[in-house]
Amino acid sequence: MMPVSPQSPAPEPLDFAREVYELVRDTAPRLFAVVVEFRPGAEEADAFVVAWGLAYADGAAEAVAVEGRRRWSLAAAENVLRYFGRAKDCSPRLVWLTPSGIDGDVRDRAA
Repeated sequence: MMPVSPQSPAPEPLDFAREVYELVRDTAPRLFAVVVEFRPGAEEADAFVVAWGLAYADGAAEAVAVEGRRRWSLAAAENVLRYFGRAKDCSPRLVWLTPSGIDGDVRDRAA
């Protein structure tokens, strides 16, 4: 984005709108869900979204439980998985979402 001063000519509205959009797109936190899978790989497998979170450019993250009032401030998004412990036939993982209209991959990590 080009620096703007009071002496600079006003940018074209569409060019400025595009710059603002690109600024927002490039600095937006990444959205993720915490999904708990039950009996993965089995015929009766199931999964539930148990929390949503935002990961920031500096690596820090915030997450909030779907049910209840639990919130976490984390050094890294992956750290939230420790609050959804493993049990037999149960596994928490992060599922990263890519905003629609932006090319990218959907990355998820098993705990």
